[in-house]
Amino acid sequence: MIDVLNNWMLESSQNFNIVVGLTMVLYVGSLLVLFYIGKKFGKPDERTNGIYLKISSCMFTTQLIVSAIFISLVDRNIEYFRQFFILFQAIVFIVGAIYAFRLYRKDFKY
Repeated sequence: MIDVLNNWMLESSQNFNIVVGLTMVLYVGSLLVLFYIGKKFGKPDERTNGIYLKISSCMFTTQLIVSAIFISLVDRNIEYFRQFFILFQAIVFIVGAIYAFRLYRKDFKY
């Protein structure tokens, strides 16, 4: 899958720009969701510190899993290593945003 995406990006600069643009949209969107949900949790106290720790733990675990998959699946001679790495970082932030939203609904919306 990664080789197919790498070859597709190598075909033209427009394909490369599409991948980079979508990655940045995912990254910025998930960061905005994380900040918005963080503001909804309220001021830092014992309760919110636990919630933030759960979110950070989930994101760190996802980072370890995604990095292990990335290292095991990516060939040495891949052309766009940085773009894939940033794409996987965006996936980590999406998982964090989804988990934060889930905790928010569980704690505040019943």
